[in-house]
Amino acid sequence: MPIQVMPGLSRLRITYSKGVDGNGREIMGTKTYANVKPEASDEDVYAVASAFAGLQKYPVTSIGRVDEKKIIQG
Repeated sequence: MPIQVMPGLSRLRITYSKGVDGNGREIMGTKTYANVKPEASDEDVYAVASAFAGLQKYPVTSIGRVDEKKIIQG
């Protein structure tokens, strides 16, 4: 039974450090931006994330992209 893979939603996720708590553990925050075009290149997504990083109050620790795919019976 053949299947087809269709591009689904894509999101940009930026994780940043908000400091440390009273026990010395790092406090992390995440901001997710939806509606990233699935056909956008990783380089373009990273460039946009880097621009957003410059607007953040806290230092960015990671930039990620979350892509969903739909698997359907062909």
